[in-house]
Amino acid sequence: MTAEQSLVNEIAISKKRPKRCRPILFTVTISLLLCLISWKYFFHQSVDEQLAAIEAARAIPDSENAAILYDQLHKDYNDIALPHHFVNQYYPTRMQPWFSKDYPELASWYKERKEITANLLQINKYEKCRFTILKFREDFFTKIDRLRTVRVIAFYLIRLANNDIAENRIEKGLEKYICAIRIGRHNRQQPFIISYLTGITIESLALGRMRYCILHSDLTEEHVQTIKKALTQSDEEQTQNWEDMLTVENLHAKQTPLLNRLKAWLQNWQNQGSKFDIAHEIYTRLLADRHGNQILILLRNYKDKTDHWPKSLDELKPLADKDTLIDPQNNCPFIYKTTEDDFILYGIGPNKIDEGGRFLTEEGDDWPIWPRKIPQTD
Repeated sequence: MTAEQSLVNEIAISKKRPKRCRPILFTVTISLLLCLISWKYFFHQSVDEQLAAIEAARAIPDSENAAILYDQLHKDYNDIALPHHFVNQYYPTRMQPWFSKDYPELASWYKERKEITANLLQINKYEKCRFTILKFREDFFTKIDRLRTVRVIAFYLIRLANNDIAENRIEKGLEKYICAIRIGRHNRQQPFIISYLTGITIESLALGRMRYCILHSDLTEEHVQTIKKALTQSDEEQTQNWEDMLTVENLHAKQTPLLNRLKAWLQNWQNQGSKFDIAHEIYTRLLADRHGNQILILLRNYKDKTDHWPKSLDELKPLADKDTLIDPQNNCPFIYKTTEDDFILYGIGPNKIDEGGRFLTEEGDDWPIWPRKIPQTD
């Protein structure tokens, strides 16, 4: 056989090889696709099964479940949401005490809703709230709709409580503040980070508005004990809320597109902090708010007995519970300074640097307790 013939034969054989390999490649490709589809099916089935198990473990009777009441209150959303033309005009009333004579139109609006207010305050009767654990993505808008409803209920109550406190209806005002705190904690019982953060925001707002009442209202000992009770929450409950949220969010994360997961991993790797790190940091601010209000109660009692503010927080140590004077954000003491006729109280934030009470909007990370700065709106 000549060299030319050998070359021709080799070319002919090489042309036949792909035809022989095609069935094998086709079979391998189909097998891989079937494996991928099967893996995806069983993987999602596993996630669904885990979520169902969590749902079952969280189940409580309807008679104890505030979620049932929230769903009933949802129908009143348009009646409890402040009219659009009121929002900026009456923003200060959400942030500080206000008198009916100064805002007669708003006072009249609330007066027409006495029955709705009574229904909202039924929330105080429920310690637990268990909405159904929603599916990833499919029920996203349902989740947002629920959050919008609970936010508007909380703001409705806080604004009305501010009016009660200004006009010395202390018991009624505290009832509404405490109901808003309850709403915040109900939100943190839902195992989603957006609900968790919304719950922190609502409770923090209620605690902040309660401070004027603590320092300047005619409180009885019964009022003080009511406030103290509202500032406590069991470590077991807080831990369980956090663990449930981590579990469900991580299960949902497994169903997110791979690119999104890689972005989250990269963000964490670059020390920008994961969403859980950020949520935990914000939660420690809420704990700082609770400690701050407890300190205000001690300061008020000291002032009532001595007719002056203490020179330092060290004078409160014999009266304070363990760790009350310590900022949970950093395990450092709160900063306390007296002024001519008042005082300043704040935490130095996660960076542990005293920046004179300047918060994020002022290029600092201190956390002010008193006086509470009120954001300005246009």
